[in-house]
Amino acid sequence: MDLDLERLERILSPYIVLRRNADIVSVSDALALRTGLSREEIREHLDARCPELDSAGRRYHFMELPGKADGGFECTCTTTSISDTEILAFSENGAPGAGGDAAVVPEALAAMARYSASSCLIVARGVIIHANEAFIELTGYPGPEVIGKQLIGIVSRQSRETFIGACQQGLEDPEGIIPPVDIMLTPLSGKRIFVNMRGGWLRSSGGEYLWMTLNDITDQVILMRRLQEQERRFSDLFDISPIGLLYVDPRGIITSCNAFVGNLMGYDRAEIQGSAFTRFVAPGEEQRLRDEFRDLFEQGREIQQRECVLRTGTGEEVTIQYDVQVISRKRRNVLALMVFSDITGKKKLEMELMEKNAEMEKTLWEMAEVKDALEARAGELNRATEELKVLNERLSQLSITDGLTEIYNHRHFQDRLSEEMERVQRSKDGVLSLLMLDIDDFKRFNDTYGHQCGDMVLKQLAGVLKKCVRSIDILARYGGEEFAVILPNTHAKDAEIVARRICDTIRSTPFSFGTGISVKVTVSIGVGAIGRGQGDKSELVRRADSALYAAKAKWKDRVEVWEED
Repeated sequence: MDLDLERLERILSPYIVLRRNADIVSVSDALALRTGLSREEIREHLDARCPELDSAGRRYHFMELPGKADGGFECTCTTTSISDTEILAFSENGAPGAGGDAAVVPEALAAMARYSASSCLIVARGVIIHANEAFIELTGYPGPEVIGKQLIGIVSRQSRETFIGACQQGLEDPEGIIPPVDIMLTPLSGKRIFVNMRGGWLRSSGGEYLWMTLNDITDQVILMRRLQEQERRFSDLFDISPIGLLYVDPRGIITSCNAFVGNLMGYDRAEIQGSAFTRFVAPGEEQRLRDEFRDLFEQGREIQQRECVLRTGTGEEVTIQYDVQVISRKRRNVLALMVFSDITGKKKLEMELMEKNAEMEKTLWEMAEVKDALEARAGELNRATEELKVLNERLSQLSITDGLTEIYNHRHFQDRLSEEMERVQRSKDGVLSLLMLDIDDFKRFNDTYGHQCGDMVLKQLAGVLKKCVRSIDILARYGGEEFAVILPNTHAKDAEIVARRICDTIRSTPFSFGTGISVKVTVSIGVGAIGRGQGDKSELVRRADSALYAAKAKWKDRVEVWEED
C-alpha cells in the first residue's frame, strides 16, 4: 500500500510520524507546527520514548509531547504497521472534535446516525466526534469516553491496513464513497468483534468528515470459520488417509477417490474418477463385483471383508481387502463408499508360509518312516523351522510397521496410545504427552519434485526422528506427511523441549533424494498433555492436533503447546 502522508493525516490524525526500522523518516507539518519544534527535535524526543512506544500488548499509549508555547500537551498515540513502515498517529487529549467539530456536524448526518439501527460513527481527522447508541452498545465503551477517542485505536491491529486502504479508496472516489469492507474491532472487553464497514467522506463548510456504518457480522464469521475448518478437516482426512477411499455411483462409475488409490493403481486421480470400477479389476472378477454392487444398491446390503485382485497401470496385480457401505439420501441409495487396504504383501507371505508348512509336513512324514532319514534331515528341519519363525516374525512386524518409513503404523500407534492412557489412569500422578508433527508445505514439495522424492524425504525424516526420541518413546507415522510421538511420563514443558529439539534438528538437516538435489525441510509440531482423570486418548489427540493447527496457522516451522481456552 502506498503511504501518502497527506491522506494519512486526513484518515488518522493531522499529527503523524512515520518510522522504518525504528528510525523516524517523516514528521507531519501539523505536528511540527503544534509543538513549535523542529523535526529533528521531535525525532530526538520520540527516540527517547521508543521503549514505551514499542511495548507490546497495549492498545493506546498515553504520553506528553513537548511544546515551546505551552510547555507540552498530553496526547494519545496509536501505532499501525503497514509493510516495513510504522505509523504513529497522535491525538491531543482534552480536545475532542478539535475546535468544535461536534457542533458543526451536518444535522442530517447526525440525525441519520442517531436513529440508525446500525452502529454509526462520524469522525473528523481520525477522532470520533459522534457515535450513536448502537455503537456504544456494540463496543461497550461509555458514551463520554468514545467522543475524542482515536478511531484507529478501536480497530484491531490485524485490520488496520485494510481499514486505511478502504478509506484511501474513498478519498480517490469522485463521490467519496468507501467500498464495503470487513474489519475487526477491539471493544472495551478486549473480545474481538467482526463488522462490515460502509461509509464515505463528506465535505461541508464546517470541514471534512468520515461517516460510517458498522454492522456486526461476528456470528457469521465464526460460523463460516467453523464450517471451513470442518471442510478442511474432512478434506485432509480423505486425502491423507493411509487406506483407499473411493465413491461409486449406482452405474458403477467412480465419482471420487483419495491419493492412496491413485498411488496404488499408478494412475492420476483425474483418470480414475469418471471411470467404471471394473476397468481396474483383474479379468474374472468383473461379474462378481457387478453382482455385489447391484445387491448393495438394490437391497442396501453391506459388503464386508471381501478380497479382490486389481490390475495397476503398469500391468501388475495387487490384492485388496475391502468393505463397502451404501450412502442414502432422501431414502434413495445414491452412492457407495468403498474402503480398502493393500494386502498384496500379506497374501504373498501367507503363500510362502503355506509352502513352508507343506515342506515341513513332507519332511516330518519322511522322518517318521526312517529314523536315519530323520537324523539326516534334522538340520534341514531346523532351518525350515527358523525360516518359518522369521516369516512369522516378519508378518507380525509388518502388521505394526509402516512400509515406507519402517516405523510404527497408525494402527499400532492407536494400540500403544490406549495402553499408555490405561497406565496414566492407574497412576496417582500419571501424565502423558503427545507430539503431532506435520511437514510444512509437503504438497507443494510433492508437486515440485514428485511423490517418489517425497517418499524418500518421509523415510529420511523418520530416521531423524528416531535419533531425537528416547527408547521408551513411541514413534509412529500418523498418516501422509504427519507423524506422532507418544512420550510416557512426560509433562507438557518437557515435551515442548523435545519438540523444539526435533524442530531444530530437522531444520538443520539437509534432505536429499539421490539426484544430487538437497532440500530444506521444516515441520510444525503440536504438543498436548493429559493427566489422570482429564479425559481419554481422543482428548489427548485433540489437544495435540489443536496445537498443531495453531502452529501451522502461525507461519509454520514452530512448536505450539495446547492450552486450556
